[in-house]
Formats: sequence, structure tokens, C-alpha cells
Amino acid sequence: MAESNHWQLIPLDDFERPSAPASTLVQKALIRLHSLIGGDVDDDATPEDQDFPHYREFDVAPAVAAVDDAWQELKKTPCVRFVVSPPFSGTGAILREWAERKGYQQLQVPNVEQLESADTDAWWQAQKCERWLLDEFSSFWLRTTSHMQFMRALLPRLLRGELGEGVVVVDSWTFAFLQRAWPLSLPHCYCFAAATPELLRQVCIEGSDKRLRKLAAKTRGNVGVALALWALERDIERQAPQIPREADDGTAFILYALLLHHGLRGEHLQWVLPMLAPDQLDVQLLRLQQNAVIELDDEGVWRITVYAYIDVRDFLAARGYWLDGF
Repeated sequence: MAESNHWQLIPLDDFERPSAPASTLVQKALIRLHSLIGGDVDDDATPEDQDFPHYREFDVAPAVAAVDDAWQELKKTPCVRFVVSPPFSGTGAILREWAERKGYQQLQVPNVEQLESADTDAWWQAQKCERWLLDEFSSFWLRTTSHMQFMRALLPRLLRGELGEGVVVVDSWTFAFLQRAWPLSLPHCYCFAAATPELLRQVCIEGSDKRLRKLAAKTRGNVGVALALWALERDIERQAPQIPREADDGTAFILYALLLHHGLRGEHLQWVLPMLAPDQLDVQLLRLQQNAVIELDDEGVWRITVYAYIDVRDFLAARGYWLDGF
């Protein structure tokens, strides 16, 4: 890999979260206070008239090159490789670009009827490909009694090589669930190394080494979240997210379900959370939306906002939820 390219695809077991520069508890409290009131504790703030990049708009070509570099070193290509993707990290977009360049076909998501019947044969026959990318594995299941059989039937077929050569992008929260709910470990797992100050500069974030180390640590090395929070600090018109003061167990159920499935339609959210009455669910969704914690996309799917992700993760951690490994 060229020295100027700081993207790295690594074995999942080698992942290490970045550490923040040493600071006292008082300094951390002051940083938090300044962020709440809109202040800036660093002297190297970027001019406000700069055209800030959107978190999805960084150049994926260097990351694609990192995928090539990592996998060219393999002596033998396994039938299936898994790439674990933290939310908003851009891993899916990177692998889609890589797959297009390599001639891999993108697999289609099964419909609800196929999930319920676990008919992997009919689903696979409709794909008609030899080399493939499965980039939406979180859409291949729902955490209900009748909607998990498809995933349980599909995974053994993938591992046995029955479906040929492919790459599976697994959301990190789905992967954490699989580690507890599925009796076998997934082989050949990769992820992108945590962002360094050098990588953050490569995706056009500016600042001193100290400032960028803090940003990398706060965002747990997630490039997309780092881009979003860096821009949010300078966008006075965008509403900063805030976990509602009324947040309760129902709120936590919803947020965890959305992360576990990488977003859900309202009716599917009701399926996986039958303990919440429909009117209670509607109130919770509206409150979270008003607080910029979740959003409804153009396809009718509820998702955590990139700007709220770190706060949501901390909220779930405080309540003892099983978190992802990133």
C-alpha cells in the first residue's frame, strides 16, 4: 500500500480502538460543557465558510485499494469472506465499489415470505451468479421466532461453499448478536482498522494531532461518524441530537432493535418489539425523531442518525446492553 494511503483492511481479531490523549477528568468535563454550549476548546478550529464533506462523500478509492492489498496476500482465496462493518463506517459502499471492479454481483435481499419459509434454494436460484457480494446481511433476518430460520439455514451453506465465492458485509451489531446466538464462529473475518489522525486528514478533516486523536477516540475510530461530528460542530443550523429526558426501557428497546437490524420499517419494528403497544411505539418514535436521534428515510425505514450514534451507544451501555465490538 502507498505510504500516503492510511486505509487498512485487517483481520477482525487485530482491531484496536484508538485511545484519547491523556487528560484530566476536569478537562473532559470542560470539553463536554463547551460542546453543549457551542464553544470551541481548540485553537485550530476550521473556518466556518469551508465546504465540509458529508460523512458519505469521502473518496472510497484508497479504501478499495486497501481491500486489494489485504486480500492479494492470501495464499488461497476462501469461499466466503466476512467484513464486519460498524454503523456509518462506509464499509458497505467501499465493498460495493470493490465488487463492481472485480465483477462480483450484488445479491438481492430475500422477501418476508422467504424469511418465514427459510427457502434458501428458491432465493439462491434467482441470483444466478458465481461470484457475489452480500452487503445487507442485517436484512436477512428479523429477531422474531419466525424470521430467523433463513439466516440459520443460509450460514451453513455459505460456510460449506455451496454458494460459491463471495463476500459478506455484516453490520457490527448483527455480528455481535450472531456471536451469542449462533453456535459456530464465522471464519475469515475482516474489518477496517480504526481511524488515525492521518486517515482523518486523508478524508479531509482538519486539525492538530491532539484534536484529531480526540476525535478518533470519541468516535471509536469510525471514519463516517468522525466526519459527521466534525461537521456538526461547525453547522449552527443543524439540530444537535439529544437522548430524551423521558427515555426509558421502551426507548432502549427501540434503539437497540434499530442498531441490531441496521434500521427497520415501522411494522417490522412492531414485530420485533411486541411488548410495546402500537400507540406507545408511535410516541417513542416521534419523540426520538423530534430529538434528532432517529430519522425516517425515503423508503420508510427508521434509522439511528449518524450524529446521535455515539450518544445512543453510551445510553445502551449504561443500561447493560450487549454492544458491538467497536
